[in-house]
Amino acid sequence: MRRLYIPLLWELLFVIATIIIPKQAFYLYFIFYLGLLIYFYYFHKQFSFRKFARNLKRIKTFWIPVAITFVGLLLANDIKNKIIAPAFTLVKDGNVSIIISNDIGPTILYALMMIIMKPVAEELFFRKAIISFGSKKRVFALTIVSLLLCAVSRSHGLIGIAEWIIMAIPVTIAYVTTRNIYISIMAHVAFEFYDNIYSIVYAIGRIMNR
Repeated sequence: MRRLYIPLLWELLFVIATIIIPKQAFYLYFIFYLGLLIYFYYFHKQFSFRKFARNLKRIKTFWIPVAITFVGLLLANDIKNKIIAPAFTLVKDGNVSIIISNDIGPTILYALMMIIMKPVAEELFFRKAIISFGSKKRVFALTIVSLLLCAVSRSHGLIGIAEWIIMAIPVTIAYVTTRNIYISIMAHVAFEFYDNIYSIVYAIGRIMNR
């Protein structure tokens, strides 16, 4: 658990910063995810490109779980947007809004952050680093902690936290059941690509043709 002191403090500072200067959330998220990636990749070697490449060759033990998790993320997204959000239209969800300037550079940076940096950083921290295996009670308790910490990084309100807990459940289940972080990373990256690529391409096209 000693290795978690720094990233937990890092998240605390990040959450405080998004409360104090919410208009700078885009840059705060970028720095937050970058810090996590540097910490868990360079200092704790939690990601291996060789292991990731080996996983890509496995259909039954990698791609099928990835596909199932991706479908789970789609269902969670539908629950979030079509059930929870309409049910609480008069209540502020507390979600942190990421606002980017209307220019090509920030838009590309946003794409890099949302499709690559965010899913990888979140899986390495909120799943692999926090959830350790042992007794069932330990796994359950740490899973709850993982879900809460992940949700708090995206929202300051109870409704928003509930929404992001639901969004994190599929990748959390994937990691706990397979103990393979590359499955949850790949499914998370695929979902973020699916969820963001249309708006990003549209924004880039609009900027280039204005």
